[in-house]
Amino acid sequence: MHRGLRTALTALVLTSLLAGCGQAPSTSAPAHSTSQDDHLPAGASPGALVACGSTEVAEYAGGKWTYFPASSILSAPSTVFETVDVSSTGEVAAVTSGSPDASTPGMSSANMLWTYRKGWHLVSIRNDTDVQLHSFGPDGTLYVVPDDGTLPGIWKRTQSGWKQLPGSAALGYIASLAWSPQGVLTVVSVPQNGATTVWQFEHGRFVPMTSDRVPFAADSVTVGFAPNGHLAVGTSAHGVWIDEGGRWIQPGGVACPVTDVGQFGWSPSGVLTVSGKAESRDGLWQFSGGSWHQVQGLGPDIGADKIYEFGWSPTGVLTVSDATRCQIFELVGGRWTPVWTKTHATDQNAVPPKFAWSPTGALVTNGGDLGGLWELSPKGDWVQIGGASSPFAGEVGVSFTFAPKSLVHAP
Repeated sequence: MHRGLRTALTALVLTSLLAGCGQAPSTSAPAHSTSQDDHLPAGASPGALVACGSTEVAEYAGGKWTYFPASSILSAPSTVFETVDVSSTGEVAAVTSGSPDASTPGMSSANMLWTYRKGWHLVSIRNDTDVQLHSFGPDGTLYVVPDDGTLPGIWKRTQSGWKQLPGSAALGYIASLAWSPQGVLTVVSVPQNGATTVWQFEHGRFVPMTSDRVPFAADSVTVGFAPNGHLAVGTSAHGVWIDEGGRWIQPGGVACPVTDVGQFGWSPSGVLTVSGKAESRDGLWQFSGGSWHQVQGLGPDIGADKIYEFGWSPTGVLTVSDATRCQIFELVGGRWTPVWTKTHATDQNAVPPKFAWSPTGALVTNGGDLGGLWELSPKGDWVQIGGASSPFAGEVGVSFTFAPKSLVHAP
């Protein structure tokens, strides 16, 4: 455990013991009155980098790292942090892997979800702490899908407690939650008949957007949205499809060259781009002029390679994490230019790096198998965020995100 976090928790333990604490992790925000709690962060700062590693969650803002510690050792997550995200209100949520001892009070054999409000609070719905999925709505409302089958459907956190969304219990196994540009909850589920179905929650009820008659009904799907707001899906065997006025079509009526879609999205200029799974050599394709074209560029043939991740910078530069080389490339002036070269496919335990852009437009990566968190400076140098004192220095697989630049009031 990081020394700073250990010190904070030691002080919190003393506070807890003096208070006679002995309860299982709290499931709702308690009334904070101790001076120790007064010093805990309320949530993420606007525009901050928020990251989680194996034992801690912290944000980087104003040139320093700030931890999100527990309010007491008894309410501290005891298993590994896996992912972290931030709501529009600045609330931090993190997922931990399950406890191997399901009989431990407040623990579970499945994943658990924790939210941060001056301390970590375990999400528990009717004493069920197993979480399959969660998502923050545009207004910061938390939606959760329990995991163990005893509580079917989607549950919404309200001021009066957790409420099940009407009709969600009948959706079957829920595979994903997404939000349309208009803020409509969009759900992928698998009903009892085994067909993958996409639903949208409108006017208090779930409306089916697909049926078991669509060509991709037997596929697993990921959801996206075209620049005009139309619903789109990437499938595991039939490429990309778009909902055009209630009719599912392939772009231009042409079959997608990538059947098992790993990622898809539209460039800032509106060009649909698709890649295969990272383990495949399906490469990177774009649809323009009524047909599909493999993305070409001088230098290494990234467009025909294994694609781990792609995206566009704020200035519209296509950026790719290449799964073959475990490096990051940019397509600049028709040439694939290496950007992140601190890792190589020949490294022991080589891992492709993940990347994203900060609210100020800086490229940030988790360093692949090098670990840590790195930012590309205006001079073109990679700088470890927070330097050697970073709580994530050398840690591989750090999950990170950015808080919104401006936060909204909680509902």
